[in-house]
Amino acid sequence: MLLTSNNTRELSEALKRRCVYLFIDYPTAEAELRVVRLKVPDLAPALAKQAVDLVQRLRRLDLKKSPSVSETIDWAKALVMLNAQHLDKETLNSTLTLLLKHEADVQRAIDA
Repeated sequence: MLLTSNNTRELSEALKRRCVYLFIDYPTAEAELRVVRLKVPDLAPALAKQAVDLVQRLRRLDLKKSPSVSETIDWAKALVMLNAQHLDKETLNSTLTLLLKHEADVQRAIDA
């Protein structure tokens, strides 16, 4: 049996005693870029790199919920649909909530 957790709630000590704990961190920028290029092939390579670099920087902030790889992919798809050529301030401000799900995180990212 496999149990997964995104640390959204604390697991009981009894449950933890019965499980083997394995922490899987976010991928490196290079690995995440490969995933994005595979899942969103229409995204321009330079924009894909910009997007992944930004997500990696966001994850270093003290956020309530850091963006997942799935959210990176969704954001990349949105950038394609918007015909974005590069990450400018307007594009970022209008799409940041695809990556960040709490208003406090959005404000923290804007202020950073």
